[in-house]
Amino acid sequence: MNHPWQARKANAFTLAEALVASAILVASITAVSLPFTTAAHNQLAEARRTVAVALAQELMEEILSKPFADPNGASAPGPETGETTRALFDNLDDYDGFAESEGQITGLDGQIVSTPAAAGLSRSATVSYVYLGGQSTASPASFVRVTVAIRFRDQPEVSLTRLVYDLK
Repeated sequence: MNHPWQARKANAFTLAEALVASAILVASITAVSLPFTTAAHNQLAEARRTVAVALAQELMEEILSKPFADPNGASAPGPETGETTRALFDNLDDYDGFAESEGQITGLDGQIVSTPAAAGLSRSATVSYVYLGGQSTASPASFVRVTVAIRFRDQPEVSLTRLVYDLK
């Protein structure tokens, strides 16, 4: 003879079965969603790298558009007195030590770059004179090495280096 509680027991899940089913469901959801979250992360990283390369190229082209020699005859890396902004830089070596922190990168139009992929990026430039072997450092350098670096949260992201020859 079957009691009514025995019949219900045969048709119902036990707590252990429900927990096992829940664990299987969680594992399945994790396995299915992992490729999507990884793809979204990779897409953001590639968008950031694309923006970083564009920002590095933009600054490099700006620097390379300036004359090799200072019109005033100065030859020390870094901006001269009175050259307080990028708009006032008048030759290549003025960009030595130039830096823009996260959220402060400006384009050629003077506007802060606000694309989401630029979040966390910073930009800097170094310019150094390069002398040939046997060339006296008392004479003007024949080359300048220009490096533009883009960092993402203080980690290197992109770096461009150009060696520029003085055509005088």
